[in-house]
Amino acid sequence: MNALTLPPSPLAGPDPATTPRDAMALAALARDCVNSGVERRVLHVRLSLIPNRLREPRHDRLVREALEPLLRPTRARLYELPGGDLVALSPPPGDHLEEARRGLARLLPEIPAETLLPVMRLPAEAARLLTVVEAALGLDDPGEEPPAPAPSGLPPPGAAEMDAATRALATANLAAFLRRQTIWRLAPGDARPQPLWTELRPCLPDLAAALLPGRDVSAAPWLARRFRVAAERRMLAELARPQEARALGDACLPLSLASLLETEFLRLEALLGPAGRGRVLLGVPAADQLADPAGFALLRRLAAARGWALALDEAEPELLRLFRPEALQGLQLRLRFTPSLLAGDGTARTRLDAALPAGREGVVLTGADSPAAIAWGWQRGIIRFMGRVLDGR
Repeated sequence: MNALTLPPSPLAGPDPATTPRDAMALAALARDCVNSGVERRVLHVRLSLIPNRLREPRHDRLVREALEPLLRPTRARLYELPGGDLVALSPPPGDHLEEARRGLARLLPEIPAETLLPVMRLPAEAARLLTVVEAALGLDDPGEEPPAPAPSGLPPPGAAEMDAATRALATANLAAFLRRQTIWRLAPGDARPQPLWTELRPCLPDLAAALLPGRDVSAAPWLARRFRVAAERRMLAELARPQEARALGDACLPLSLASLLETEFLRLEALLGPAGRGRVLLGVPAADQLADPAGFALLRRLAAARGWALALDEAEPELLRLFRPEALQGLQLRLRFTPSLLAGDGTARTRLDAALPAGREGVVLTGADSPAAIAWGWQRGIIRFMGRVLDGR
């Protein structure tokens, strides 16, 4: 962040693209101070402690006015953390830092300055500052795994019902059931995330509710696979229209292995031509590769010959460890982030890091719904993300 620029609105909520970058940069600076012995003074402005009832639009302007004298005449830097806190770093002796602290204490007298505006010294209190950063990123608290969906209690569809649903899918208009989400590139030094692909997939739960009311297709895994393939084939048939194919652009298509060997896909790839195929990333579930290695090997040969980019999708850590490193060569990887990745001990983290491909440029971290996911990915050299934290930036 430019030393003369304040965050756009610290009390209105942090910029989800900026705050993980600032937090990681602050952690790196703290470690550099420890290694080099360079001294810095730190002011932690804990805006996240201000109760909602005390937050007013005028606070934004007043906080800026209180901090500007600190930044203008010195080499001070200001960092914005997830949650809205600000951290200012200044070379010693830190007179301007103390002046800004007194001004902020007058601005917010409801909270004691010792609590709202703690001061630290680097490198002596680097561990304390790193604890602040980790807490802001959520790296100190893995949180809870989202609960597994409870059984619906509904019966699976019968054979006649399933046949009728797949026939209906073959001619259905899926426009209302297609879901799009952007895959972003965001490296630690980037000012803003850059879009790479738009993921496009049918929303299977909504489709099942429309075509199989009162039935739970997930209660029978083989029926769920059949329903997924039928929905994907219909999506591919709609994309394989000249106008739709021309408009596809940079897209990611997560598809089951069976769907990629059907005529609808072959029709689409012929329509796209070499230039269009080069802009599409195909994601195949890791479980499909393990279930049908020969079929996946055939797909890899076709992808290499036809110019497709291929990714191993739905790569849970437990599944990823079943692949030999050479089996991942030439593939991109879509790894789903879960809070459990923060909770593992050193041995679990080492095993996962060893299972990831050496070229982390080809890894997409999906489920990146919090700054903690971005920070976890950056720690491992991952710079491609898909999740709400960037979609809502």
